[in-house]
Amino acid sequence: MGSFGAVFGPWLGGQLLAAGHGDWGFTAVALAGVSSAVLIGVAALRSARQPRTGGDREAVAAAH
Repeated sequence: MGSFGAVFGPWLGGQLLAAGHGDWGFTAVALAGVSSAVLIGVAALRSARQPRTGGDREAVAAAH
C-alpha cells in the first residue's frame, strides 16, 4: 500500500493543480487519512472479537 500511495499521491496532486483545484489537495489527503483511520478501527474491532488461541503454555507443551 505504501508504494501505491507514493505513486498515487503526487499524481492526484498534479491532476488537481492542472485542473486549477490546488486548494483541494488538503481535502484529498484528509479523506485518505479519515478512511484509513476507519479501516484500522474496523480491523481492530474484528480482531478483538476473535478468541485468542495458542497462548496456553500447557497446550503447546502437550502438543510437542
